[in-house]
Amino acid sequence: MYLGRIAILALAAILIPSAYSASGQPECRTATQIKLITPFHAGYLGIGFAVTSRGSGSCFARSAALPGRPDAWRCSIGNAIHDPCFENVMGDSKVLACPDTPWDANVTLLTLISSLPTEGHKNEPVTDSLPWALELANGQRCTLFTGATAPVVGMRINYGCPGGFIVVGDMDRSQPVWRAFFQGEKSISLDLTDIAVAWY
Repeated sequence: MYLGRIAILALAAILIPSAYSASGQPECRTATQIKLITPFHAGYLGIGFAVTSRGSGSCFARSAALPGRPDAWRCSIGNAIHDPCFENVMGDSKVLACPDTPWDANVTLLTLISSLPTEGHKNEPVTDSLPWALELANGQRCTLFTGATAPVVGMRINYGCPGGFIVVGDMDRSQPVWRAFFQGEKSISLDLTDIAVAWY
C-alpha cells in the first residue's frame, strides 16, 4: 500500500508540469498582465499609496513615460523632473500624484503653481505606446528611459533595471506573452525574455 502511494506520487510529479524554472521563477504564463496605475480613487489618494514628499511646481508637457494616458504629465519641482504625474480628475485639480515606480506605491504630491498645458492629447489606445515599466519573467523590474539613450545593435535602450541591466528595442507583442530583448551588465548577448507585467 505504502509503495503504491509512492508510485502514484512519482507518476504525478512526472505528468504535472512545474510552474517554476530551475531559477525558481514562474515559467507557465498564458499572457502578459496589463496594469494601469491609479493613484487617485474617487478624488482621494488611494489607501495603498504613501506620500514620501510634497512640493510646488508646474507641468510643462504630456508625459513622456506614459504618452497614452490623458491624465499623465511631465512636471518639475525645482530642478527635479517628475514623470509621470497624474491628475486628480475627480478631486483637487491643483494636486497631482507622481509615483516613484508602480510597484512601491510611494508618491510625491505636487501642487501646481500654474495651469496645466492646453495641448491636445493623441486619441490612441493606451497600450499602443511603450509601457512606463516592466516586470520581467526573470524577476527584473525596469522603468522606461524618457531621454536620449545609446543604441545596442542598432536598437534603442528603452528600459533600465537595477544592477545595470537593460531592455533594448521594441517589444514583441505578436503573442499573448509579450517579449523583449534583455541584457545584463556583463552579458555577451541579448536574450529574448518574457514580460510578466506591463505597467501603464
